[in-house]
Amino acid sequence: MTTYDVLSRLNHWILAVLIVAMLGFGFYLAYGGVPVPEKLSMIATHKAVGVVVMVLAVWRIGYRLVQGFALPVGTMPPWQARASHLSHVVLLVSLALMPISGLIMGMFSGIPTDVFGIVTIPAFERVDAISAAARMAHKYIAYLFAATLAVHIAAALKHHLIDKDSTLIRMVRG
Repeated sequence: MTTYDVLSRLNHWILAVLIVAMLGFGFYLAYGGVPVPEKLSMIATHKAVGVVVMVLAVWRIGYRLVQGFALPVGTMPPWQARASHLSHVVLLVSLALMPISGLIMGMFSGIPTDVFGIVTIPAFERVDAISAAARMAHKYIAYLFAATLAVHIAAALKHHLIDKDSTLIRMVRG
């Protein structure tokens, strides 16, 4: 495969927007000094969107596994090709683990997750050790996800602005 079909591009950009928004929102919740009463309703929204992201992530990852990865454009040093593949794998694994760790954190904190009034994911009995472990995983996966995403964006811009190849264009136009 040398390009991406319309569905691959839609999968990519819809989740890209959601992930950037969710990472930004999550970092704001964690470090923005939001007062607790306001924070609780914001966390409920973050959890609901996280469930939507998880459903879309399952679709995206499954579709990517079936479709495979597009071949690199032009010639690329072997280290760069390996780094590109590794970063895509890290992004997909993070895409799966972020919502899963968030859901586990919520479920074992004893608070059900309401998904915009459509469905409620029940909570289990509160187990602080499981909730804390999931919270720690969620935090460090967020750091890894954000760092890998920054490298991914920088690499796409490098291909477009410096190498002047079609790496970025094929994710925009196919």
